[in-house]
Amino acid sequence: MRTATTATAVTTAPPPGAHLARHRQWAGDHPADPAALGRALSFRSRLHGVLSLELAGHFAGMGFDPAVLYGAELDRLTRAVP
Repeated sequence: MRTATTATAVTTAPPPGAHLARHRQWAGDHPADPAALGRALSFRSRLHGVLSLELAGHFAGMGFDPAVLYGAELDRLTRAVP
């Protein structure tokens, strides 16, 4: 009899600012520091994600208003900005 084993590699992700500092070609010549670029990327990703799910109909039948979820994400993101 064969036994299946699962190996899980634990890795530590680099700080987002350090990663963005090394890979900022997508930002062109924009003078923003890596932390600001990271916040902008997070802001866009989170709001785009909620909007995309709503437009694709993934919230249909869940019994809540997706606009409330979108507003909550927007509130969290704007409160997180220093």
